[in-house]
Amino acid sequence: MSGFQKLLGPSQLTKLKEHKYSCVNYSLLDPYMNPFWIWLVDRCPQFIHPNSLTVSGLAVNAVTTLLLVWYSPDALTPAPVWTYLVCALGIFIYQTLDAMDGKHARKTGTSSQLGELFDHGCDSISTLLVTVGVCIAIQMGAVPFWLCYYVFAALGIFYLAHWQTFVTGSLQFGRFEVTEIQFLCIGLHLISTIFGSDVWNIGIPLAGITLRGVTVWIMVLGTIINMLTKLAVILGGGPGRNGSAVGNMSILSPAWPLAFWLYSAYYVHQNSQTVADHPLLFLFAWGIIMAKLTNRLVIAHVTQSEMTFLDTAFIIPLIMMGRIYWNTLGWISDHFLLWACVIHATFDLGLYLTRMCVEIRDFLGIRVFSMVPVPTGSRPNAPPSGQHPPLRRSIPSRINVKDGSGRVPLSPQSSRNTGGSSTLSR
Repeated sequence: MSGFQKLLGPSQLTKLKEHKYSCVNYSLLDPYMNPFWIWLVDRCPQFIHPNSLTVSGLAVNAVTTLLLVWYSPDALTPAPVWTYLVCALGIFIYQTLDAMDGKHARKTGTSSQLGELFDHGCDSISTLLVTVGVCIAIQMGAVPFWLCYYVFAALGIFYLAHWQTFVTGSLQFGRFEVTEIQFLCIGLHLISTIFGSDVWNIGIPLAGITLRGVTVWIMVLGTIINMLTKLAVILGGGPGRNGSAVGNMSILSPAWPLAFWLYSAYYVHQNSQTVADHPLLFLFAWGIIMAKLTNRLVIAHVTQSEMTFLDTAFIIPLIMMGRIYWNTLGWISDHFLLWACVIHATFDLGLYLTRMCVEIRDFLGIRVFSMVPVPTGSRPNAPPSGQHPPLRRSIPSRINVKDGSGRVPLSPQSSRNTGGSSTLSR
């Protein structure tokens, strides 16, 4: 994009081109869902680009979640029961398209490193949407502290997963991870659909706690276990020199943006009544900022470069913190600043992702959404025709597993088993 300084330098682009995707997956449900995903891929038109599937899933998830937010902006007001059903359907469609995009890319030979970045970029936003939606479904606005905790914990876990990848070079999924959590969220939406959202206020006999309380504590326990597990892997060090990350990078560089994100959220939350009055607005503001940070972390991993502390996404949070600390700018309301933060963070994220996609597209000589091949003469970094096989894009991370013989399945028709790993480029 003309008029902007390049985000990636020559050495980073070289590392990007050399990047190979790697993951370890022990999912419980993926092997059972894989035949369904393969069946859909076999019927997906060849003219549809894999990135179109990814974006379509995000769009459906966004529309269905924002519909729920419209009816329950405080995560406490009961929404029409049909909105919970629509939201559950939205999560399922997003999950399905997210699982299909990589398989379809391999089938059509449209693989590139951009596909991996595209997938993780959409996932960073969908994590926020799915989490907010399920919090509304169980009316977590009744317990504002746990509402904020759960959304921040979910976003933090997603960041930690990619921090772990940054350190070890491999994205790791346990027995109860992405697919399982998504089905759990779908189940919670269906409960609110069938029984109404007031069902979460029902008390458990002799326990002195509501059904919502039991659900919240299960969520809290799950997030704590997940965070501690990922932190243990991160602090265990990577394959670099003296336990450093891949490419001999510092394993701590992703910590500083995360620390400021948490501190700024805590400082503003503790000193602003408006945040308490508009919790979802606050969560969307800081959630979109986290999406930007996570995408930067993914880029840092695939280009083997350390994360920097400063980020334009922190401009509005810094203004809000300064306003509170110096007790100035009283003519600007907190409510206005929260909206300004949401708008600025959304624009900042969109601009960053657009610039990154354009730079990678131009460097690799590929198309983002079109299936029409780029002429060889206009691909500055493509190998001569016939000299190297085309770059292939594997199935998404949570379905990159070996078969029973220990070989990574190369065909989109391959079955998926638990307890395997892959080092293919997505």
